[in-house]
Amino acid sequence: MSFFTSGMFWFLEGICLCLASVGLKYYLEDKGGRMGVIKWILFLGWVLFFGFSIAFVGTSIGEGEKTAATIGGLVFGTISLITGVGIWRILKIGTRKKAINF
Repeated sequence: MSFFTSGMFWFLEGICLCLASVGLKYYLEDKGGRMGVIKWILFLGWVLFFGFSIAFVGTSIGEGEKTAATIGGLVFGTISLITGVGIWRILKIGTRKKAINF
């Protein structure tokens, strides 16, 4: 468990966040959309909430509260999933579908 409190974990976590952000930006640009300020705020807000969800479950397990971890994981996980789908749809607003050529 000491890996999760080390600097290496947070370094790798930051790399993953940067890759996801840059990947999302280029994906949406490839589809013909753009990331405005509001879309970035929504995306980063969702990332923070998702991180909170993971931190809540991890902290609850670490304190021996398995019931709180289970219920919190289900509640926050469900909220994260639903808002993630909603935000994904918002991010795709303004993009155009490309025809697939066979």
